[in-house]
Amino acid sequence: MKTLSVAGISLSSLVLGTDYFGSGLSKDDSFRLMDAFFAAGGTALDTARMYASWLPGGDGMSEKIVGAWVRERGLRDSVTVITKGGHGQKGDGGLGRLRREELSQDISESLDHLGFAPDIYLLHRDNVNIPVEDIMETLHSFVKAGYTRAIGASNWRADRIAAANAYARSRNLTPFVTSEIQWSLAYSDGEMQGDPSLVCMDGTEFEFYEKTAMPVLAFSSQAKGFFARGASGEAQNSKAESRFDCPLNRERLRRVIALAERRGLPVTAVVLAYITSNRFPAAALIGCKKLEQVADSMRGADVTLTPEECAFLEGDFRFPTLQK
Repeated sequence: MKTLSVAGISLSSLVLGTDYFGSGLSKDDSFRLMDAFFAAGGTALDTARMYASWLPGGDGMSEKIVGAWVRERGLRDSVTVITKGGHGQKGDGGLGRLRREELSQDISESLDHLGFAPDIYLLHRDNVNIPVEDIMETLHSFVKAGYTRAIGASNWRADRIAAANAYARSRNLTPFVTSEIQWSLAYSDGEMQGDPSLVCMDGTEFEFYEKTAMPVLAFSSQAKGFFARGASGEAQNSKAESRFDCPLNRERLRRVIALAERRGLPVTAVVLAYITSNRFPAAALIGCKKLEQVADSMRGADVTLTPEECAFLEGDFRFPTLQK
C-alpha cells in the first residue's frame, strides 16, 4: 500500500475510520474489520474522544475498542493511531472546547481509553474566540509530556492553521503537521453537509495545502457511497443524497464510470485514488461497517492516477459555486 509521512510518522494512504466501533458495531465485529484492514496493508486508524457519545453507552467506546485491539494483537509498533479532542458540546454551535483545562481533560481521558499515547493528536473543531497562542502553548506541553508524538487540526480553516503555525515557529513550539477536513471528488460545502462547523475543501483551502505541502487526511472521501451506489444503479441513501447529490457531482459520477472502465478499475478505487494521487500528500479516510466494504476499498490502495486523469474527473471546475 502507498504510504505518506507526517512529521516522520508513517501512515497508510487509506486510514480506517472507527466512529461506531464498540457502539453501532460490536467489539467482535470491530476487531474483524481492523484485522481485515491490517491484513490488507492498512496501518493507520482514526478515532476521537467524542465518537459515538451521542449513542447510549457509546461514550469513549471507539477509543477503547481501538486501544484494546492494538494491545491484544500486539501491534503498537506496527500501526499509527490518530485521535481527536476538543470537540464542542451539543447546542454550542460547533465551537471547540479548546481551553487548557478542557483539552487536558480530553487528552487524559483519551490516554486512559486507549491505554497508550496516540501517535497524532488532532483538535476536532476550532473556536476562533480562543487565541491560537493559548492553544499552541497547551498542545506543545502535551508533546513535551509524551502524551502524543505530533499534533494537527481537524475542521480548522487554512488561515487559522497558518496563524497557529506562525506563532509556534516564533516560539520554537510544536507546530500542526497535518489537517483533517472533508474532501472527496464529490464537491460539498458546510451548507450541504448540514454542519457549518465542518471545513470542506474549497479553492482557498486547496491553495494553502498545495503551497505548504501539509498532509491532508480526507474524511467522507467516498462521499457516503455516492459514486459506488450511482455506478451500480442503487438509490442513494439520505446522507449521500442531501450532502453530495447535485448536477456537478452527477457529471463527475459519469466521468468516474468512464475512467474506471478505461483503466479496468473498480469505481471505489478511482474515487480513493483521486485523493491519494493529488497535488499534495493526502490520505483517504474510509468508513467501513462491513468486511466487504473493507475489501472493496482496499482494492484501490495502490492505484495512482495521473494529473490528467484527476483533471478529467474534476471537469471544468475544481471548486465551483454550486446551485443544487
